[in-house]
Amino acid sequence: MLEDISLPFDPALLPQFDLLASFLLLLLLWIARKIVVRSIRARTELAPQDQRRLITSARNVFLLLLLIGLVMIWAPQLRTFALSLTAVAVAIVVATKELILCLSGAVLRATTRAFAVGDWIEVGENRGEVTDHTVLATTLQEFGAGPNAYVPTGRTIVVPNSLLLTAPVRNQSALRDLTYHRFVVTLDPTPRIGGAHALVSDIVGRHYAPFRDEAARANAAIERRTHSDLPDPAPLVRFRTSELGKLRVEVTLFCPANAAERLESEITLELLSAIEADREPDPMSSSSPVSEAD
Repeated sequence: MLEDISLPFDPALLPQFDLLASFLLLLLLWIARKIVVRSIRARTELAPQDQRRLITSARNVFLLLLLIGLVMIWAPQLRTFALSLTAVAVAIVVATKELILCLSGAVLRATTRAFAVGDWIEVGENRGEVTDHTVLATTLQEFGAGPNAYVPTGRTIVVPNSLLLTAPVRNQSALRDLTYHRFVVTLDPTPRIGGAHALVSDIVGRHYAPFRDEAARANAAIERRTHSDLPDPAPLVRFRTSELGKLRVEVTLFCPANAAERLESEITLELLSAIEADREPDPMSSSSPVSEAD
């Protein structure tokens, strides 16, 4: 009796209907994404980093919708394939372990809100500004290290999201505009110690004076926003010695990141000039001493 029932279409054509539905879904989401991106770019009142953040979020949402739609369309075929090829599925899982780790890293980033587009972060040995992130990788505009810690190198780093599971993520956005900048000046030969601390403190204080009020306000605002206790924003001067016994002057400044290198250069030059001038012999004492007769 059931053999007499005829379907209005050939079941063999089901995969073709799935292909058509997948193509239509892809086309619809592509058009919708273009419209959303165009509307975001048209909002000129938004800052560039806000526009990039919204565009990235919209793209990830459409990608997620595409994946969900494709899974729903191809679910019967996927179920049959998984049941008949269990061994192959296990092999695929093993082969795509890194891909699964990247997806897990993306879930970790989304659930913990570790960073967003525009943040300054450090992941392992990679430092830079987040310019893009997807379900597989995070793109950074690389920053330099050491003396060039706040200068973009011009290179782009693509970090796999699997690294988020194994390396700590340091978000430096709270100190994006102002940062604690530390530098060291080694003095060789060692100058006269008397009054050296007062001399260095005076040089540092004069160069730091234009930023003192701004630094104090920013320090208080960050403490209120992050509920943390930051160090005193006043400049700090320490005297230490190196492993070779050379005198080292360590200066720590809470200053704008874009002015840190300039302040370091100006303070270093004036300090070395002052030490050199202090070493010069007194012209009045340079004459030959008069020997006394017996």
